[in-house]
Amino acid sequence: MTQDNDAAAPRPAQAIPLPATPPNPQMRWVPVQGEEATGVVRRSNVDVASQERLIADAAEILGRGVNPRQPNGSATGLVVGNVQSGKTMSFTTVIGLARDNGFPLVIVIAGTKVNLLNQSHERLEKDLNVHAGDGLPSWKMQKNIQATDAHHEQSIRQAIEAWQDNELEDDERATLILTVLKQRQRLQSLTDLLRRLDLRRVPVLVIDDEADQASLNTRVQQGGESATYTRLRELRDALPCHTYLQYTATPQAPLLINIADVLSPDFPKVLDPGADYVGGQEFFAPGSPYIRDIPPQDIAAGNDPPDSMLEAVRVFFVGLAASLIRDRRRRSMLIHPSRLRADHRQVVQWVTEAKTTWLTALRLPEADPDRIELVEDFRAAYDHLSTTDANLPAFEDVLAKLPRSLRQTTIIEFNTNGRPRTPEINWRDAEGWILVGGQAVDRGFTVDLLTVTYMPRGVGVGNADTLQQRARFFGYKRKYLGICRIWLETVTRSAFEGYVEHENLMRRELKRLETEPSGLNMWRRRFVLDAALQPCRRNVVSDAYFRSTRLGGWTQQRGALIAEALRNANAELLEGFVREFAFVEDIDTYRSDEESQKHFVAREVPLIRVIDMLSDYRLEDPRDTANFTGTLVMLGEALRQAPDATVAVYRMRPRARGARRIVSASGTLEKGFQQGPTRLAGGGYAYPGDTVFAMNDRPTIQIHQFDLARSDGGAVEARAAPLMAIRIPAELAREWLVQLQAGQDDAT
Repeated sequence: MTQDNDAAAPRPAQAIPLPATPPNPQMRWVPVQGEEATGVVRRSNVDVASQERLIADAAEILGRGVNPRQPNGSATGLVVGNVQSGKTMSFTTVIGLARDNGFPLVIVIAGTKVNLLNQSHERLEKDLNVHAGDGLPSWKMQKNIQATDAHHEQSIRQAIEAWQDNELEDDERATLILTVLKQRQRLQSLTDLLRRLDLRRVPVLVIDDEADQASLNTRVQQGGESATYTRLRELRDALPCHTYLQYTATPQAPLLINIADVLSPDFPKVLDPGADYVGGQEFFAPGSPYIRDIPPQDIAAGNDPPDSMLEAVRVFFVGLAASLIRDRRRRSMLIHPSRLRADHRQVVQWVTEAKTTWLTALRLPEADPDRIELVEDFRAAYDHLSTTDANLPAFEDVLAKLPRSLRQTTIIEFNTNGRPRTPEINWRDAEGWILVGGQAVDRGFTVDLLTVTYMPRGVGVGNADTLQQRARFFGYKRKYLGICRIWLETVTRSAFEGYVEHENLMRRELKRLETEPSGLNMWRRRFVLDAALQPCRRNVVSDAYFRSTRLGGWTQQRGALIAEALRNANAELLEGFVREFAFVEDIDTYRSDEESQKHFVAREVPLIRVIDMLSDYRLEDPRDTANFTGTLVMLGEALRQAPDATVAVYRMRPRARGARRIVSASGTLEKGFQQGPTRLAGGGYAYPGDTVFAMNDRPTIQIHQFDLARSDGGAVEARAAPLMAIRIPAELAREWLVQLQAGQDDAT
């Protein structure tokens, strides 16, 4: 094959130059916008501002990977969206931009189930306009290629050679897209074929959709490799020059795997959803009108359908009837009882029987008691929806449309149920859909125009990413939000509410890292996360992490005898810090004539300045590092909520000389605070103890200095060693998780 530095990436005709200099310091090169990326966003049915954002995001993502004009090496990006927020449109735009900039080959690893692969393949065909026109195609697509198929090998060779042939014009070159199931045999077959080709200096784009699922090494704790992980690693090894993009809405697992892992991302990109997107911020806001609790007695399925489930089904039918009147749009409902097929069959039977019974009752004379009772039940559902949708058609009109809503709704058990795969759905075949399923609708699958969800299923083992992936009710629903409702078991509801805060803080942290030159490699992993949840499945995480509770209180530095250079740097840092503020003796808390009991305080130190100082304070003990990192997470969130917040800073016994503390053989402080209160010989109490020197309405920092020795009477090994203690009020406390990885001593 001909090798030519420039031939592999000619400048496309009619290209729109993007910024001449990289707007993001992590970008290696600046893509140009050609007709393919432009066509993708123009066909997306979004406004001009959203089109521009799609292009800008795609350029930043692609530009942080390998440069097709100087193809060499690889890069791994983590692209984080919200659940059902447009991640597919994002990577479709990236694919369009890749063609505009000379990528001859794109590989899309599209889910672990055939229905998800088909969904992605068909979506790409549509959004890229693959079958448009009668001339030479811009795109060729193949699904699950076989290593033994000579035609498949020939297609790849032709695509690559076309981009290396200078005699061809841009419109005579096609980019080949290979969609493949995330399954070991399919991946192996693709890799075997690629190994037969000379791909040196051939830029390849790889999209791993739902990258936190199945891709990662589930045997890392045993020192082995899981099969799918091995196949992905081998696939990457077969591509000397490629950009590997991990797309997900739940990035916890890719972030927590070891940074030396081949799938550990180099850089993040956070996607912002469009204005019509409705997610956790709205659905799980305090006092949300869209969430209903499933009563405990309705959780365990008995012989009769739960009342709350029947209520949810009636709400769905009322919303569907209203939609048929207003805009003639179909609607869907999802019932997610458990992962057991027997439960699915039971629910399908209940809903089918209810539908039949209601249709029969609606045909009865208006004066019939059964019809009157049913109409009142539907009126209650209508009244409930009217609290969030002021433009509902009149109840009489909705009632007249209800028989059609019932008749034209298909109820389907959405699982394999003995079949080779989950059934395919043509959404246009019915005006209403009620899907009853479990794992088939946990992740990746889009329930078309979903309005009502009934989910008695609990949190299970409590993995945060798995819980969030069940939120099929998120999406672009602004126009019909008023008829959306979600019924949840109360513990699950609470977990979703906690996840919202976790997700918001995680996304803000990743956004900050988008422009950090060091990317993700030097970022100390830290999250706010409810103690009831694990961030992800533990079997993919090799490095331990530390967790806290929400109680707040004191955190003391225990690793006292640290390296002399670090100790001196900390002393210099604190000396410069305290010089900035006026300290006065705290005689309100306790008055004493003893210098060892006199402490000085500055009660109005800006929180932002404290965070800056703590970010530069160095620690060696892993527990200290984790605890202080977690404290920084809490202080950072407090600063976001109140930018003018202040901290009380105490200089503890600054005039006392020779205050001494004993450290263990490992240099750990055995007793940090001076204890109290102590009883006087004549009655009453003396010094109350260090911990009372704090303010209850804001964080408090105590700065100590001690001479350190290994034992009583032993030689002093460090004089005036600086030590820190921090108190967080309970109302500011958060449950956090921090992971420390080797090589991250100077992590941010």
